[in-house]
Amino acid sequence: MKQQKGSRLLYSCLNMRRQLNKLISNGNLSQGEYFVLRNIWFSNTDLSGCDKQDYIRAADLSDILELSRPSITRILNSLESRGFIVRSIDKKDRRSINIELTEAGIEALENANRKVLSIAERLVEVLGDSDTDKLIELIDKLADIYKKMLDEKEDGNDEKKQE
Repeated sequence: MKQQKGSRLLYSCLNMRRQLNKLISNGNLSQGEYFVLRNIWFSNTDLSGCDKQDYIRAADLSDILELSRPSITRILNSLESRGFIVRSIDKKDRRSINIELTEAGIEALENANRKVLSIAERLVEVLGDSDTDKLIELIDKLADIYKKMLDEKEDGNDEKKQE
């Protein structure tokens, strides 16, 4: 019985993710493109009061988004061909590629942000405040459980390396 519940939970999580991906990417940007643009924008935006660079490196995007370098390259190629980003060789480290948003990229990101916010507002409207609060609590709890499982897995790998 426990296995059936686990299977149903997994299916529900995957189905929710698949449907959300369809909603988000049902526009000008895929989900991967959206997250890349969003992280480029964050790297260029001074939210902390500290000086920011005007670019982010492709390697940094790969690390932040936990995507392989070839995956990031494919996404960047698509964004660049559509005029949403520009890439340039870093003058200080010629092995690094710097990425900057263009005006078209900022506009595409703003449109996608409006769409994502609209989806979230509609969810709150349909679920109501109480169920929304419960769902947030459960999703946060699930994320914490995932994190603990990953930490346990990493600790297990560290022990195997030491043997």
